[in-house]
Amino acid sequence: MMGIVPIVAHSTEPARYAVMDIETADADESAVAVAKELLKAPKNWKAETVERKRPEREAAIERKAALLDASPITCLSLKTDRIAVLFNGMGNDSFDIPGWVVLPCEDEKGLLMTLRVLLNASTCQSTELVGQNFGFDIGKLRNAYMRHRLYLPCALMPGDGSPPMFDLMRQIRYFSTEYHNEPFVSLEVIARILGLPQPKQVIKGSDCPRLYKEGRYQEILIYNAIDAETTERAYLLMTGNAPDLA
Repeated sequence: MMGIVPIVAHSTEPARYAVMDIETADADESAVAVAKELLKAPKNWKAETVERKRPEREAAIERKAALLDASPITCLSLKTDRIAVLFNGMGNDSFDIPGWVVLPCEDEKGLLMTLRVLLNASTCQSTELVGQNFGFDIGKLRNAYMRHRLYLPCALMPGDGSPPMFDLMRQIRYFSTEYHNEPFVSLEVIARILGLPQPKQVIKGSDCPRLYKEGRYQEILIYNAIDAETTERAYLLMTGNAPDLA
């Protein structure tokens, strides 16, 4: 964790906000098998309906294997008003990504331990945690810490005294008539609603598990960084803190 020392030293004061975004890979076959075993059908389904629908529902679990609790977090972006750090949990490579410090963490456990050090050093109780569909990301992070039997960073502790949170997907309803009643709004759509320019992305978040299997780690990190930058711009605009507001 020596690479983290200069970053921590640079953060002399707690961040006002901390944008976080994660990417995941598919859970292993045993975790997928358990998820299939635990499938529960609606109570009003007849036995023949349950059996007829089972293959379809099991296939859906396989398609969404990157969303299971057991799916590994491959990388995480942390962008505050002071630092921009990418945590690479896919090996020991430190890629050159403009505007970002890339910390090689080797694997998911290393990522979590390094993140904990930096979060504890650079945030406080008043630091606002920011994300897109952040309920998923923060739940996934907490579960990962528990899976590895690691203490949570202070910023991720649930309950009374936990930091405030700003979820773009929940807040965008106050900035749109078209999507006022939509529970799930993508970051791409949020950027369009707010008139934010976006770099042309050639991949989607759903591509990341495949890219991970193919060893295309730098592409995943770049995608993750762009999402975090877009999330930060949207947050600053929605909270009245964007520098281009007149």
